[in-house]
Amino acid sequence: MTRAPARTSRPRRVLTLTATVAAVTLAGALPAGAAPPASHPQGCSVRTLQGDFGGNFSGTSASAGPLAYQALVTFHGNATATARATLMTETSGPTSFTSTITYTLKRDCTGTLTAQRSTGQTIHYAITALAGGTEVALLQTDPGSVVTAQLKRVRRG
Repeated sequence: MTRAPARTSRPRRVLTLTATVAAVTLAGALPAGAAPPASHPQGCSVRTLQGDFGGNFSGTSASAGPLAYQALVTFHGNATATARATLMTETSGPTSFTSTITYTLKRDCTGTLTAQRSTGQTIHYAITALAGGTEVALLQTDPGSVVTAQLKRVRRG
């Protein structure tokens, strides 16, 4: 006696295939144990940045050579901020200063920041708000300087 091959219904096979593809896609989208990234569904604004953010800046300047500094920046959520920093270079330091800051932040979470230092210098940065506004990436845009930083929120405002 010969047995006929088992028949799988087409709808069940399609459903199984769809579920398998979905599971593989979701499993590959995030590393094990990772949470989905925080986002701003409505986009960013100057209100996105509020509180104290700390971090290290490093880079080089045509006038000072290699440099590094630590800063604590307080964003007020209204396009203004203040900062306290300590700077080190190959030829001088430590030098402490404060800054009065204005910034913009577009809906896509990119913007600009201008820092007027107590030393008399005005420094310009391109900025990006990250991780739902809990981090800020900075790149100095003044000619003759290559300085970057990533600040993380240490206290909510």
